[in-house]
Amino acid sequence: MSTTETSSSLAWDRARKVVPRGVSSGHRVGWDQVFVKASGAYIWDDQGNKYLDYINSWGPIVLGHSDRRVNKAVFDAANTCDLTGVGPQVGEMELAEKITTLVPSADKVAFCTSGTDATMHAAHIVRAATGRVKILKFHGSYHGWSDVLAVGSSRSDLTPTSPLDTPNSAGLHPGATSDVVVVEWNDFDGLRAAFAEHGSELAAAFAEGYIHSFGCVPAQPGFLELLRELCTTHGAALVFDEIKTGFRSALGGYQSIAGVMPDLTAFAKAMANGYSIAALAGTDALMGHLGAYSKKEATIDGTYNANPYSIAAANKTIEILESEDVITRLYDLGDRLRAGITEAIAEVGIDACVGGLGSEWTVYFRKELPTNFRQAMESNSEQYTKYHRSLLAQGILEPAFTTGDRRLNASTTYEDIDRTIDANRVALRAAAE
Repeated sequence: MSTTETSSSLAWDRARKVVPRGVSSGHRVGWDQVFVKASGAYIWDDQGNKYLDYINSWGPIVLGHSDRRVNKAVFDAANTCDLTGVGPQVGEMELAEKITTLVPSADKVAFCTSGTDATMHAAHIVRAATGRVKILKFHGSYHGWSDVLAVGSSRSDLTPTSPLDTPNSAGLHPGATSDVVVVEWNDFDGLRAAFAEHGSELAAAFAEGYIHSFGCVPAQPGFLELLRELCTTHGAALVFDEIKTGFRSALGGYQSIAGVMPDLTAFAKAMANGYSIAALAGTDALMGHLGAYSKKEATIDGTYNANPYSIAAANKTIEILESEDVITRLYDLGDRLRAGITEAIAEVGIDACVGGLGSEWTVYFRKELPTNFRQAMESNSEQYTKYHRSLLAQGILEPAFTTGDRRLNASTTYEDIDRTIDANRVALRAAAE
């Protein structure tokens, strides 16, 4: 075996000696490659192989890898005033003003460091505001790893008859499962029944307005409206998880497309083009419950909350998204790609379909697009493995599991899209064998 064939494996071996499983995030396991360079729409591994990146770190990279404009804003901020721990950070008010202007439901905004932080604080707020404990969420939707929400999206033990409310991980407090009501996505009757049984106990319902946790699955017509109505009727808050859709599907979030207004919204990922930041936005009434070290307020505290580096990255990213009409470009590229893959599927004659929104898409190896988690997980995993292996060999980087959503960034070109469509023809034929 040559030196070039072993450099990645040596890096993995070295990492496993000091990091559990070799990486600090579970989704990074399962790859042979170790990536060492990123620019625009491409990333390179330590062998010098170049890949067109459609993972984009699961959503944060919206403008393109290593965008120099964003990086310069970060360096300028770091060289001007770093962490102070006192008062608003430079740029914090500017970013909050931008978000409250763009997002229809946002009166106030607070910043933290990750999507898990934002959804956890949302749970604290709604419980403080309502005096209730239970939370409703949808089967398959992932809202972070805090005990209060890490229920109902486990894949490892999913069967056609398995319970909806299985914990997502070992080590969760047993009470987490008992306090979370899980409903199948797009199940109108199930949603009504859940509110009929638990409505007076529910502090909130959490939902992705457009599902990306198990690919690309929209709400059926009227489903989000029903959810909003039931929350209002039963005095429960509606919390939208826009961690993936925010500043990617629309500058105003998916809520601006759906026309359904939540009470709280969690944002992260694309808002800072790769820098670690999240936001929780909402109505004055609910955001007023945020405070510090009080029995009557939900504490939000964190040394790195609203740090000046990520704040600068977010301000610059949103400025570019607005001034260059990036969202329109992302939709044009995404529409072209989905149409091309649909044609390729028809040419090959395989049972597969493609769904998506804007810059995001998923290829399911089943006859029809899924409407819920169980259906999405029925996608043929053996065919997907062949498909994924073929794409990777052609220099196309996509998720390694069948329900993974992929996305492009604004540095992706139309030539990249056409190349990807051609690669899909080859990969779909491989999957059909």
